[in-house]
Amino acid sequence: MMILLDKAKNLIGDVIAYWKVPAAGEYVAYREYMMLSVGWLGMRLATTFGIGFSVNNAFTAMTLHMTHRDLLILGYVCMAINYLLAPLNAWIIDNLRSRAGKYRVFVKLAVPSGLLSLFALFYPYEKLPYLPMVASLFVIGQIQGYIQGWYATGVSNLVYVISPNSQERVKIMTVTSLVHNFAPSITGMLIPALSDVVAGGDLYSMKNYRLVYPAFIVIGVALSLTAYYGVNERIVEPRSRATGVSLRDALREVAKNKLFWIKCSDNWNNFMEDCKNVLMQWVFYYGKAGSMTLYGVMDTLSYNSSMWAMLFSPWMISHMGKRGFKLIKNISQVFITLGIALTYKKSLWFIFIFYFLNRFWETTEIIDRAIESDIRDYQQYLSGERIDGSFGVIDTYVGGAVGAVTNLFVPWVYKRNGFDGTDYSVLNVYDDNGNYKPDNVLYPLLDELLKFSLIGAAIDIVPWFFYDLSDADQKAVVRVIRIRSAIEDRANDVLEDGLYCEACEAVLAMREHLDEARPEKVKANGEITRKEARRLNRAHKPLKEEIDAAQFVHRELTRYESDFGAALAELCRTMAGADPNRSTVPCTVEDNPDFEALAVCLPQARTKEEKQLRADAVRMARMMKRAHGTDRLAAVASFSPAAYEALYDLPEDTKEQQKAKREAIRAGNKQRRAYGRVMKPYLWAQRQATLCGAYADIDGFLADYPAAKARRDEAAALQKAEADRRAADRRAEAARRRNRQ
Repeated sequence: MMILLDKAKNLIGDVIAYWKVPAAGEYVAYREYMMLSVGWLGMRLATTFGIGFSVNNAFTAMTLHMTHRDLLILGYVCMAINYLLAPLNAWIIDNLRSRAGKYRVFVKLAVPSGLLSLFALFYPYEKLPYLPMVASLFVIGQIQGYIQGWYATGVSNLVYVISPNSQERVKIMTVTSLVHNFAPSITGMLIPALSDVVAGGDLYSMKNYRLVYPAFIVIGVALSLTAYYGVNERIVEPRSRATGVSLRDALREVAKNKLFWIKCSDNWNNFMEDCKNVLMQWVFYYGKAGSMTLYGVMDTLSYNSSMWAMLFSPWMISHMGKRGFKLIKNISQVFITLGIALTYKKSLWFIFIFYFLNRFWETTEIIDRAIESDIRDYQQYLSGERIDGSFGVIDTYVGGAVGAVTNLFVPWVYKRNGFDGTDYSVLNVYDDNGNYKPDNVLYPLLDELLKFSLIGAAIDIVPWFFYDLSDADQKAVVRVIRIRSAIEDRANDVLEDGLYCEACEAVLAMREHLDEARPEKVKANGEITRKEARRLNRAHKPLKEEIDAAQFVHRELTRYESDFGAALAELCRTMAGADPNRSTVPCTVEDNPDFEALAVCLPQARTKEEKQLRADAVRMARMMKRAHGTDRLAAVASFSPAAYEALYDLPEDTKEQQKAKREAIRAGNKQRRAYGRVMKPYLWAQRQATLCGAYADIDGFLADYPAAKARRDEAAALQKAEADRRAADRRAEAARRRNRQ
């Protein structure tokens, strides 16, 4: 107990000390943790209501009684619309340039999303004939869902870019998950309980929706705006990068990412594992096993069980790794599903216990998001571009195709067991007079659903045996991205001290640990107990990760020294105009050799990084054939990376200045896109040549580190002193108010 009290005191002390200024080695202060957590909580509350077309959707299926056939048809139509919109959405995410950030800019959609949700709630569907009602649902649902989707994406994806440190992201995900998961706890308890008060226990009545849901929407919208005003994005990428990410290139790169497919396969199988999720609600609602208030209490308590797993998630991820954590989680789901199947008819308490255990492991907001953020970093390392939106495109296209088939599975199971999706009365165990109905199909149907859920839980284990991105690899990936970004920005005269210092520190850490011997695993013997061996191995883990990261970074810095690397560097210097330090127009079309033939003749690639570079070289050489002429010369003449960055520093004190700044940025973005589109192969070759030169003279790159570090530390000290001064002023003002009272 004393140990727990000491840890609690230390935690409180850390929160106070690092409320506005992050701790050493971290990027995010605790105040920002709170702002993201509250904003995410608000978003979860504001998006409690939505219009969906699935056979178990509470609003369309249970309240408005759409048939399963119509729900499936509209579900496929929605999937087709998503197919059409997915490329546009991906392009927006990958290419939108805003000082509000990649995702923060979408948080501002909270207000229109909330207004559309209120309109969708109060539209008089029930007064319309069936077909006009379905048409209204579809149109309103598509508009409301699209805006709500961008709003939810903006808030929830901030966690991917709030810090480049994987372990810090896990800690942030833990804190935010603990806070925002109160939203389903609040709604899960209050909505059923309030339905007893306002609608006589009819959870699916329009009266219940219209009297209960608006308060959640209004409060949620207000809270979610804290994520916009209180959170910063920290993506590690060159500020000077002018080339955009074409959808075709992004899709090709993501499609080759094995880790992405592993995570997707786990999600796509949820249609089977999630079959059991309706059990508790159906047993209460159709089986009349208890009041809706009791259901709300049990549902809320079981949902809150995930809080404990979230608290322990950073510790478990640290000790098991993300792959080990995922395997343990999925294996446990098999035994939990089996427990539900064997006991749910015996007592409500067994249902509660196993739902509690099931939801205890529902740490998706931490482990799945931590894995996805690592995958995106790894993708940036491989392809050289920050790709986010195209992950969603492939997930939409392939996942949609999978869903088109799997969406038929649950209705098939229902119909096979006597429930056609139209007559819900067959699920009622008792009639209106409380008499038992021997022809009800509730429990045989639940038995069948649990069987398939058990099969799905077992299948979910398999993909994670193939996941091979370790925490040490992820740490090294981010370090390499920092080094590349700093070198590129330095070549374009837009390098900031913060990024430069982090890149230099990555190189210095590599030199410190490169020649260090990796500690061997300690095993228990006559002199060392098993407990002591585990303690020593845990103590050695940080050093092992640093040694592995050092070797990873060293491979990056020496990648142009192999036969393939030297040939690639020579080809890139020729493609970019022979001089790697010159940013003038490359050689003209008359002087251009057949770069495609030269790229195809590069030495055989051995590593996956070299294979990626070889494929990029061939592709860029082919693009050069389309990048000649006056259009290219005009694009080069009209754009300067430094001048483009300066547009965002223009004054905006008056309305006229704000308007002029918006117009200048709009024109600058147009020039930047034209420049990047035409010059992409040359700029790619220029980057490779620049990296080769910088890696060969890495001591020259490090030369300015002492001065830059001094400037960075001085700026951080001034920022902390200003924060401390403001805090002292607030405390003094509070003391004066107390004295006056």
